[in-house]
Amino acid sequence: MSLLPRLTVRLALIACCASFIQMPAADAQQRRRQAPAASAGEVTVVNRANATLQYLYVTPITEAAWGDDRLGSETVARNRRHRFNLDGSECRHDVRAVYENGSEESRFGMDLCQRPEITLNGRTQTTAADLARPGPIALYLVRNRSGSALQTLKLVSPNGDESEDLLGSAVLEDGHTFTGRLLRSAGCTFDVVATFDGAGEQTISGRNLCTARDVTFTAEAPPAAERRQPRGGDARAPAGEPLSFVVQNRSSVPVQNLYIRQRGAGGWGPDRLGNEVITARGAFNLTMPRGNSCEYDVRVVFDGNRQDVRNGVNLCETTEYAVNGPAIVAGRGQQKQRPNARAAQPQVSQIVVLNEGERPVESLFISSSRVSTWGDDMLGASRIAPGERYTARVERDDQCNYDFRIVYQGGREERRMRQNICSRREIAFGGANAFRIDGGGPENGRKVVLTNTGRGDIRELYLTPVTDTHWGDDRLGSELLPRRFRLELRLPEEGGCRWDLRLVYEGGQSVEKRDQDLCAQPEQAVGRAGRPGTVASTGTGFYISSSGHVLTNHHVVDGCSTVAISRPGGQRVPLRLIGADEGADLAVLVQEGATGTPFLNLRGGGAGKPIRAGERVVLVGYPARSQLGGVNVTEGIVSGLRGALGDQSRFQYTAPTQPGNSGGPVLDASGLVVGVVVSQIDKISGERTAQNINFGIKLDLVRTFLNANSVTASDGEPGAALAAADILQNADDAVLPLDCLE
Repeated sequence: MSLLPRLTVRLALIACCASFIQMPAADAQQRRRQAPAASAGEVTVVNRANATLQYLYVTPITEAAWGDDRLGSETVARNRRHRFNLDGSECRHDVRAVYENGSEESRFGMDLCQRPEITLNGRTQTTAADLARPGPIALYLVRNRSGSALQTLKLVSPNGDESEDLLGSAVLEDGHTFTGRLLRSAGCTFDVVATFDGAGEQTISGRNLCTARDVTFTAEAPPAAERRQPRGGDARAPAGEPLSFVVQNRSSVPVQNLYIRQRGAGGWGPDRLGNEVITARGAFNLTMPRGNSCEYDVRVVFDGNRQDVRNGVNLCETTEYAVNGPAIVAGRGQQKQRPNARAAQPQVSQIVVLNEGERPVESLFISSSRVSTWGDDMLGASRIAPGERYTARVERDDQCNYDFRIVYQGGREERRMRQNICSRREIAFGGANAFRIDGGGPENGRKVVLTNTGRGDIRELYLTPVTDTHWGDDRLGSELLPRRFRLELRLPEEGGCRWDLRLVYEGGQSVEKRDQDLCAQPEQAVGRAGRPGTVASTGTGFYISSSGHVLTNHHVVDGCSTVAISRPGGQRVPLRLIGADEGADLAVLVQEGATGTPFLNLRGGGAGKPIRAGERVVLVGYPARSQLGGVNVTEGIVSGLRGALGDQSRFQYTAPTQPGNSGGPVLDASGLVVGVVVSQIDKISGERTAQNINFGIKLDLVRTFLNANSVTASDGEPGAALAAADILQNADDAVLPLDCLE
């Protein structure tokens, strides 16, 4: 590209063939946002890349064409600046830069009113998250993996209208990419036609660029149109269709080369990355011709010529191929820095936390989903009153998923895990919006609400018109759709009423719902219902009165159609739920018609004798019942009088605790209840290697909960210390294995 004459290049759709890619003036005016106080004026671009900047395109996020090259006849050398003026009141712009070696760099949604400076590093490329951005402008990516220079690139509409050459006078060298733009309302399906230097022409027919946004030209032309998986559930792509998957680099070392060959073939063939690299913790979308079988050998070469080779990989059923990096022995102390290396500037995201609860929020913790620590309280001495918003500034790394934890006045907490703070701008707690995920879409589109009523989390969700031939992109992006959460989407009217739905759950299971009439049913329940009567999970509970009242955790009974005591021989005794409190994580049930049931006493009368640090405790419960079968007893000491992050409603103990212990009693040395098992350590402010840290619910919160539900527990006074065997014998009949049934 560096040898080509310096010409102004018009990229993207250039309002091509205005009859089919033209934005109505009324729609443009409606979508144009009002500039907040400032307006875009002089903008400075700083080139921090290792190559000369040749072309720069800066366009408002509402416009379909990239427009003119902002550099004109100039170039910007490394570490040099260039200034230009922006007209209009629009603040948010998309940026595309092209360097002398032909590589592309992109930035999207930059607010040039608040910060009129664009700093380029030569590495930031268009990602799947960028392509999935909602709004009137659809983004798509064209990759040249043909082995030849791509000379012209055009789109042809279904009625035969042909766009101008999207590359203008430039070419797209082998191994490089081009990010295109088009107006969704003007239509999305085109034939993508490319001509190559000395290699003729290739056409990818019938491509919906609003859903199938990644277009790759290879040495062998792909089939005329992509097809989604056939009804009936064959997980492999149809015969002859190219393989397409994401190579995910989860290491801290860049990937320099990627070689893939048919299993048993001689030689590795060409580097599939071309002139690109996969940055540390970056991703690369790869499309390649399909061979005669599904088994391939994969060779990855990391920076420093370290390699990872895997043989016999089934790439037909792979949507993501992850590499974890070369085997490097971890050192000690601070990480070594290269001479004169500068630390990368952290990216800052602003996220609004909305308190829709009835109590003030006293603590707020936000941390990366990659780490096991919550870090510091972001509120400090401040609070978020009911109905108020708090804007948090998060210095993030190269990923977007972050976990949120708030603590209300009184100790109750809520969490939101794996929130994408790159695409979301507000997280609500405590109210109706606390369980809402905004899936985006055109502002004037048809609103559709999908609620997860199953027990499992939904990891991916695909929704496409029945006429589309491809599933498109995951509507959840990098988020989860947990149980009870709802996803709100705005679908374009031109998509019609009938849509196909595909769900992928945590664990990889998938379900398809075809031909859903979203006009007649704009609100739908989704989620894995399971087979009625099957056991979804197990836990522990215990009688607290002779009238059959059973105490356990809220999370043990949450989402169950029936909770039952599991008796020997397979008999189940159903229980009726009286009350549950998600914040306290307590639930109380009753066995109908039961009288004279054995029960455990709570320690002391009234407020009871406070539990003390260092005091001996014994757990009786049913952990891992499918493997261990019967009742289990462990003992330890009270190691702390507060829960994670100073939660005064919890205490900490060392008695070994396993899944299934939840809801069981924590007993003192004389066999009296001093708490309820609630959790093990998960993500707290502490060391990743912390062990044997478990939490129980204090009796004062238990009593408050029972009083609120008009249930009276029995009390007992502490007596002589007993051996663990005697405590188990006395408590055995009162501690219950519980089944949660679908």
